Amino acid sequence: MKIYVTYRGKEMELFVNQEKVRISDVLKILNLSREYVFVVRDNEVLDPKDELKDGEKIRVINAISGG
Repeated sequence: MKIYVTYRGKEMELFVNQEKVRISDVLKILNLSREYVFVVRDNEVLDPKDELKDGEKIRVINAISGG
């Protein structure tokens, strides 16, 4: 399965050797924590349990916090 990911202005293709790929799988491959990023598809924030389809495009956005 191929997933297109945009992160920090760079577009990359991820090839995953699984039939079902969840957002949590993508974050694990990218070595990112859900606590520090949001994953967006078509302007909708996705849950770590959401599944992706072959050829889908997603954006990974760093969460900004402050006090």
